[in-house]
Amino acid sequence: MRRAAFCTLALLLAASALGCARFGHAPPRAGLIGTLWWMTPEDAQRPVAEWRDDLDRLQALGLNLLILNGPFVGAPDAGAGDPMLALFAELDRRGMRVFIDTLAAPHWWTLDDPAGEIERACARVRMLEGRYGAYDCFEGFYIPYELYVFWGERAGLIRRLYGEVSACCKQVAPERPVMISPFFILDRAGILGDFRWAEPAEYQAFWTHLLAQADIDIVALQDSGEHLSFYTLADRAPFFEAMAAACRATDTALWANIETGELAVRDAREYVERFGEKTHVNDPSTRPYWRGVPADKLAVKLEFAGAYTPTAITWGYREFIRPALGDSAAALYAAYCEQLRK
Repeated sequence: MRRAAFCTLALLLAASALGCARFGHAPPRAGLIGTLWWMTPEDAQRPVAEWRDDLDRLQALGLNLLILNGPFVGAPDAGAGDPMLALFAELDRRGMRVFIDTLAAPHWWTLDDPAGEIERACARVRMLEGRYGAYDCFEGFYIPYELYVFWGERAGLIRRLYGEVSACCKQVAPERPVMISPFFILDRAGILGDFRWAEPAEYQAFWTHLLAQADIDIVALQDSGEHLSFYTLADRAPFFEAMAAACRATDTALWANIETGELAVRDAREYVERFGEKTHVNDPSTRPYWRGVPADKLAVKLEFAGAYTPTAITWGYREFIRPALGDSAAALYAAYCEQLRK
């Protein structure tokens, strides 16, 4: 039942985004239906009344899906007083949906034996189902092992993690889809670090093999290639084509994870001059240069994604676009809604 049934839901959710979207363009835009949302301790304790403005704003953009990340959803000490229960009831009332993060051990990619991590993730899946399974909004699980390509023993590690954690999700709740969100690297020259680089054909082969062995329903492919603003759509296309082929071969739904946060830099040379060679994009020195993606660029990114999938989510809304962040974010949010109405 795996993936075909969920494609129907994806199309319905994409259609719901068209309140702020458009018909009749070539290529058609992917419908932006939801966002990842990192739950801080403060978020997890917010009374539902304090969520309503955020939820109103999301729905005004056509975003009716939340992918909730972080350990404060289903915190062990929440018990009967868990504020998420009121939030989920509000999401039910609004007809919104959530995927919930199964979490990941720190530096999970270095594990020699993943058995303990698999046991932890499966215990969390059972807890989430027991606590939230009665809510209509609880759509599925998000497995957060984000990666590019692994080789050798690490390839075996991710096959076990994805394979066994997704199998546990299906054993506990067979009807709930499982989502992942991998990325690709465009830094072939290695200016951001000493990372092994894979050609698109190698990327396609790796993901075809991995998806064939795991019960994953949705691949929400991150679209930025390491968040740098100067990468072009032409740079990204070979990796979208590779993942699209892997998903077709394994009957997996492909979504786009359209990043709405980026590190603004003109080109690779400017990056090295500003931050130094081998400085990763998440180094603290880069923080002042991050920004929300401009609204016109969002439109172009959605049109690009539309060649591969009708469905998109985003990372970056909470961090850069959410109006509660201040005047600049509020202005960008208004520009987003205007752009998506066209």
